Amino acid sequence: MAKVSVSAVAAAGPEQVWKLVIDLPRYAEWLTMHEGFTGDVPATLSEGTAYRQRVKLMGMPAEMAWQVVTADEPTGRLELAGDGPMGVKAKNRFIIEPADAGSQITYEMEFAGPALAGPMATMLEKQAGTAAKASLEKFTALLG
Repeated sequence: MAKVSVSAVAAAGPEQVWKLVIDLPRYAEWLTMHEGFTGDVPATLSEGTAYRQRVKLMGMPAEMAWQVVTADEPTGRLELAGDGPMGVKAKNRFIIEPADAGSQITYEMEFAGPALAGPMATMLEKQAGTAAKASLEKFTALLG
């Protein structure tokens, strides 16, 4: 299983961070792996919301089917479960916590499946880590 976790501090409060993280149409502004959506694009994310997304990682395009498992603003936790090609299962988590005058934002990704056996998991972890870091930098920049 490949796992990635990156964190950043933003000057924005948790409520402002939450509004951006659930604003699906704005993902193109900050999510570096995002290539587009297929089908209907929900305006916002809440528990049970499902959508399809085209992503690109390690130079390979893929389509992911996502479902929101947890969307809890009071605890600052958003968790998505995804199904991708070749039996790949993914989880994305955003954890938003108050920090000084702003927020601590943690972005976690996990990938599992038979296609990720051996060195492929290590390569994916490295590429996903770089992409997650760049995405979180863009995300915090949008918060001002």
